[in-house]
Amino acid sequence: MKAIGIRQFGDPGTLEMMALPRPDAGAGEVLVRVMAGSVNPVDTKIRRGLFPFSREFPLILGYDVSGIVEAVGSGVNDFAPGDEVFYMAPLDGPGACAEYHTVPAEIVSLKPANLSHTEAAALPLAGSTAWQALFERGWMAPGMAVLVHGGAGGVGSMAIQIAAWAGCEVFATASEANLDFLYEMGVDQALDYGSEDVPERLMTLTEGAGMDVVLDTVGGNTFFGSIGALSAHGQLVGIAPVDLDDPPPGFFTEALSRNVTLHLLMVEGRRDSLDNLARLVERGLIGPVVNEVVPFQTDRIQEAHRRLEGGHGRGKIVVEIG
Repeated sequence: MKAIGIRQFGDPGTLEMMALPRPDAGAGEVLVRVMAGSVNPVDTKIRRGLFPFSREFPLILGYDVSGIVEAVGSGVNDFAPGDEVFYMAPLDGPGACAEYHTVPAEIVSLKPANLSHTEAAALPLAGSTAWQALFERGWMAPGMAVLVHGGAGGVGSMAIQIAAWAGCEVFATASEANLDFLYEMGVDQALDYGSEDVPERLMTLTEGAGMDVVLDTVGGNTFFGSIGALSAHGQLVGIAPVDLDDPPPGFFTEALSRNVTLHLLMVEGRRDSLDNLARLVERGLIGPVVNEVVPFQTDRIQEAHRRLEGGHGRGKIVVEIG
């Protein structure tokens, strides 16, 4: 089968088209003919060797999948050949930027019937991250004030839609060029991180109450600075790299004084998250944001990696494979 991956860690130029044996479905697994996938920031970090899992080369990248079940392994009763499915490939295993991929059946879900494979491939990783961050770490509930940093990105755009559906007051940050897009996604207030002191502005808007939940998709200083936007007993959830060994002076003291909870989330590929997302998608309540569709070609995926590392700012880049 054809696959795109790396034989060593490095820059986007290390990505290459490979001819590899087609995998077989083992016990508890399904073999999926991949119709579409997407490129995520995590792909670039794994490519550079910055992820905390050991790897074997050659290494296929790509962790979003929408496809068709080709075969099932022993013990699999939930799926049959021909089923249209979508899922997030485990981040500690082989990726799925390939014609075929095997995956534990327990983390696979039926594709939303109203989405094409191209659309569905934009949903698993970003949607699961947003869902798990907001509900399982942020304890989000109707009526809460929720801030999403990086609201125009793949995770951010899903988080805005989910929080708006859940009945929250939604705030989000983006560059000036993406502020209108945030309103299209459902925010109550969009903030330009380049021209505003975001924590100060939020405290003004909420008359000092602050945010009940902050989801940070940016990392670094954005994570640390978010402490000033939180309410007492608020939840700060980070999904991007943060150097907790070198926080700004007073960060943990302020967190303690406000009784806030800090969470660092590594998304998990799970069927329950996908089932929840699929129900909302099929009812027309949320939807994936596809910014660009690229063919299954090495140069186009290399360019997608460069765009993500350079600050690609809206929705998802989807790869059509099947």
